[in-house]
Amino acid sequence: MSFLHLNNKYKTEPKYNKPKTSALHDDVFDITPKPEKKVANSSKSSLMIGEGVTITGTIKASNEVSITGTIDGDIECNGVTINKSGTVKGKIKTESMTVEGKAEGEINVNDVLIIKSEGLVSGKIFYGEIQIDEGGKISGEIDHRNKDVKQEEFKGLKSL
Repeated sequence: MSFLHLNNKYKTEPKYNKPKTSALHDDVFDITPKPEKKVANSSKSSLMIGEGVTITGTIKASNEVSITGTIDGDIECNGVTINKSGTVKGKIKTESMTVEGKAEGEINVNDVLIIKSEGLVSGKIFYGEIQIDEGGKISGEIDHRNKDVKQEEFKGLKSL
């Protein structure tokens, strides 16, 4: 007689009971892998215009527009980056702008305008703050805009 052959009816698998813990520790006992969540990063570009691409028209974006190609038209967005080979001709309305290429037209930057060493900005330029690296160029009608003061309040004044 052998003790090695036991009946299967007495053989049971041990059961694991999850201890009752706070919600903070629930993920420790969860053995199923959770899918990785992909969240759009708001600091990234909404739109990228590549080298060799030419766009004629108006661009409106909620985040940043990054330009390596050519735009002949207006841009309204949160941030604009014009890379070395990028060129923009038109109206630009943005919070911040960095120029390594060329920008020409009416440019309204509420916060900071950064002109890199190879950048060229020309036209009617309004800015909150400005930073120009050595070699950067700016020409045209240039005006500092205080974010706290409305620009329209002086339109009704006439000289005596």
